[in-house]
Amino acid sequence: METLATLLTAVLKGMRLALGPYVNAAQTPVLRLAYDRIARVATRFQALFTRWQTNTLPTPRTRPAQSRQRAPKPYFPAGHAWLAGSTDHHVRGRASQLEHLLNHPDMPEFLAAAPQAGRILRPLCHMLGITMPATLLLSPRARAGGAGGGLTLPRPRPRQPNPPKPKLPALLPLYPQRRPRPLPFMNFSKKTPPI
Repeated sequence: METLATLLTAVLKGMRLALGPYVNAAQTPVLRLAYDRIARVATRFQALFTRWQTNTLPTPRTRPAQSRQRAPKPYFPAGHAWLAGSTDHHVRGRASQLEHLLNHPDMPEFLAAAPQAGRILRPLCHMLGITMPATLLLSPRARAGGAGGGLTLPRPRPRQPNPPKPKLPALLPLYPQRRPRPLPFMNFSKKTPPI
């Protein structure tokens, strides 16, 4: 079981190596931010796993329902699998390894004991397009604001069906058929004698 964090760190290190050419080429600054985030995820997961092994995990806190000023977060695209779609097959291969590691038999036990790991892994799964295991998914109550209930999500309005489109009129009467115009190299005014 001690190899779980080591395996995840190795997979994320390989993912950073695969992202390296994109970051060095400076194609987009977002890839540099993703490169740094993957390094932070590996460090945070390793520290959390070590605390879990030594039984020094902090107890989960409940936050009061108050708003506070937060520092602006760096911009990341919101689309699902945006990082896997903007890079090559090497990153997608490491994402596949990470998905396999999340389905490791020891992972549900760790995620049940340390729910903080979900907060570390969920954004990574989203930007790589990894299917999250059931132990990593948020419960409906947690998605709606947690135990404090500070956030209520509005219910989506039912979508109105689009009105039927009118049929297009027949195009042949609008464009009358004409005799084709002669091309410049064809001279039909002179009659050529039959051969």
